[in-house]
Order: sequence, then structure tokens, then C-alpha cells
Amino acid sequence: MKAVQYNVTIPRYALGLLAAKLYPPLLWSGISCLGLKEIPEPALPGDEWVKVRTSYGGICGTDLSTVYLHTSTYYEPFSSSPFTLGHENVGVISEVGAAVQNFQPGDRVTVEPTLWCAPRGIDVWCPYCQKGETNRCINIAKGNLSPGLATGACRDTGGSWSPYFLAHQSQLYKIPQQVSDENALLVEPFACGLHAALQHPPKDEERVLILGAGTIGLMMLAALRATGSQAEIIVSARYPFQAEAARRLGADEVLCGGDLYAEIAERSGGELYSPILGKRVLVGGVDWTYECTGKDAALDDALRLTRAGGKVVIVGVPGVAKGIDWTAIFDNELTLHASYIYNHADIWEGETRRTYDIVLEMMAAGQVNLGWMVNRKYKLQDFGRALKELSSRGRHEIIKAVFAFEPGA
Repeated sequence: MKAVQYNVTIPRYALGLLAAKLYPPLLWSGISCLGLKEIPEPALPGDEWVKVRTSYGGICGTDLSTVYLHTSTYYEPFSSSPFTLGHENVGVISEVGAAVQNFQPGDRVTVEPTLWCAPRGIDVWCPYCQKGETNRCINIAKGNLSPGLATGACRDTGGSWSPYFLAHQSQLYKIPQQVSDENALLVEPFACGLHAALQHPPKDEERVLILGAGTIGLMMLAALRATGSQAEIIVSARYPFQAEAARRLGADEVLCGGDLYAEIAERSGGELYSPILGKRVLVGGVDWTYECTGKDAALDDALRLTRAGGKVVIVGVPGVAKGIDWTAIFDNELTLHASYIYNHADIWEGETRRTYDIVLEMMAAGQVNLGWMVNRKYKLQDFGRALKELSSRGRHEIIKAVFAFEPGA
């Protein structure tokens, strides 16, 4: 079968860094770390595992960061190449191990990609997994699997950028009949926003700024509204089509293309000051800022646009910071939070729940409908065109792109 695989070696990585400067499409031509490969169909590694036939494999911003060699080397020890990309997924079980319970071939599922203690076959779970905080698992390079934070970064499991991949039964979630494949594909990114909303909720009388209206920014917005937040939510969008999506999801106001600092100062009753060098300084600002891009400049903006005593939540995956002035944290006594993916210990309606279960219930009840955001579908053999068009998503108006697989392909 064909799969889009990532194989990191020092020569390939060095060639990729050069290619990124000369002609970025060389990054997925095969001379760097990424390429379309012919690989064997995966075999079950144990009796508690299933094989999933992919219906959709989502193309995530973190995948693109990997392709463009922007991902921090912090994560390198927690992956094992060659690995097949793709952690956002929806598919149908095609094979089950002898010890799998409550799942059978033909079940439509989505797979929570985190490779915590249970998928790794670790008998005595780490202290975090025992509490349901699977996103904090300390055994991501141990156990019966090769190192890997998640499906799509581990050579033993495969990923959804291929017709088939593997999952442990602890990662499986049946998709309710009334939930479309498009909605199911977005369970993973919406869970990221929902976890952040449940862990760090604003008060209804507070003013919120969401920086970024890509997938994660829009999911953050949708999650705040789905959890009942009545806070005033301002979204900063790069493109008009993103602004339209943000309004559809319940933003009170969308700022697109203007002077963000001046607009936030006006809406918060703050004042702007200009130093001799560098960005302007805002005295005042919003109560909460959710940074959803992972970009250094946006994180710097988040610190500067949040009022004294306010809170900043990092939701987008950051990297090695350049050009971030941390003075605002000190001067304004800001509280900086991070929200990392999702887990099995979120509190919803007074109960401790798995984030994925909450998401699927919301979708099944019609409380959340996000399937319309999947507005670009590619065949796997067209992955080069997909990556090229995503590099100019503003021109192509791409909200969410996926690889689509024909049944039985």
C-alpha cells in the first residue's frame, strides 16, 4: 500500500533545510525527509489491537510543521522513523485481535492518537495515566512500542496518511450513527479546544481574544460556545474566509486586516505607547488571550494585548521562541497557562470524563456541527498538490483539508 512517510536522517534533514529556502516543494519530493512510499500493509502487534481502514486522514498544522522542518527537536526522542504521518482520523475496523472487547470489524471509529501507558502494554501505569492525565504520560518512549507521542509519529502504528493503520482498543471510540465522517474527523482538533475551554474557562462578563482563525483557533471558539460561555469573544483572523467561519461559530467580533493593537486598545479602553524601538505597548487589554497559532510573533502579541492580571493560554503548538519579549509577563503579573491536547480527566457537568466522549456526545446531540469546515479533500497520490495548496491556503480558502480514501482502497 502507499503511505506518506517521514524518515529523518541528518543528511535528509540538512537537504530539507536547504530545499526549504530554494524551492519548498522539494521537501516532499523524496530528497528530504518526506515521500510517498510503497510499504506493507500493517499487521496486528498484539491481541488487543485492531486494524483500521482509513476513510479520512486529516492534515493538521503540526503535520505541516513536521513537513517544513519547523517542529522543535524537543520532540525528536519521542518519535521513531520512518513513520507514517496522520493523527486526525476516521475509519472502519477491518481486523480485530483475539482479546479485543466491544469492537468488531465494520465498526466506524475514530482513534484517539495518544500512545500512553495502555497502548504501550505497560502493566503499572505511570502516576499521570492512573489519574486519567494521559496527555502527561511519562512512558511515551517505553513499553512494547517504539518511541512516539501519538499515532502518526510512531513507526509501529502507522498513521492516517495511508489506507490502513493500527490502534489499541484503549484508543478506540465508536462513532454514533448521526455523526458524519466529516464531523468525526474533527473530533481530535475539537477535543484540543474543548480541553482548553474546560481547563481554563473565562467568566461570562470577561473579554476574550483568540489569536488565529485556523483550525485550532476556530475549534477554541467553538469549544467556548459549546461549553456555554457567554464571554465577549474577539477573534483575530488572517483571511476573510476565516473571518466568516469565526462569525458562523459565534464570535462577537472578528478583526481581519486592520491594526490589531489599535483595535484591541479601543475595545478594551486601553492606551497605546510607542517605545523608541520595538512593538507598541498596550496599557489595558483583554482579560483572556488564547494563542492558537504557535507562532512566535503571535505569542508576543498575546502577552502585550492582555491586561494586567490577565491570563494567556497557549493552545497552538509552540517551538523555539525568537523575538518574544517576556517583559509583559513580569510587568503585568500575567498568568501563563498551556493546554496540551486532551485526556481522560476533564470535568464536564460535574463528572470526570474522557474529552473524546464529551465531544462525541455533543456531536451526536447536534450541539456541535463542524463538518462543514472540511472543505478540501485530496487523494493520497495527490499529496504534493495538497501540501502546495495548503502553503497558500488563503488563495485556496482552505479551512480543513483531508486525505480521502475510497472504501476498500
